[in-house]
Amino acid sequence: MTLAFFLDAASLVFILPGAFMVFSAAIGTARFQSTMARIHAITKPQTTGLVLMIIGTIIRLSNGQAGGAAGTGEAVGTHELHDIGVILILLIFALMTNPVTAQRLGRVARREGLYGNPDTLSRNDRPAAYHPKRVDPTKK
Repeated sequence: MTLAFFLDAASLVFILPGAFMVFSAAIGTARFQSTMARIHAITKPQTTGLVLMIIGTIIRLSNGQAGGAAGTGEAVGTHELHDIGVILILLIFALMTNPVTAQRLGRVARREGLYGNPDTLSRNDRPAAYHPKRVDPTKK
């Protein structure tokens, strides 16, 4: 029972639930009927799963077993630090863009009335009364 074994086990503790959450988000996107349920499936479990998988990957890369020639167990090298930096940039990008994407999808769905039967919606869930004026470019 070495430190490398415990770090590998810790990385799996994060990677496996993260992979399950990303997989469940993909299934939810395909199976859910309403737009709002699909938005929920796209954003929340996918982002949480990505964060968990990145934490597990950072633990695995900082393990030191991947470094050196053919996994000799040398200390974390510049390649691993570079990989961790790229992974953190990916995480920051995903955390910034997922909420924006969900907000834009929700706004379009509300404006266009793309979710639910209007008879079963509450007053606040009804589509907005926004209808942009269409300008005919052929008329002057």
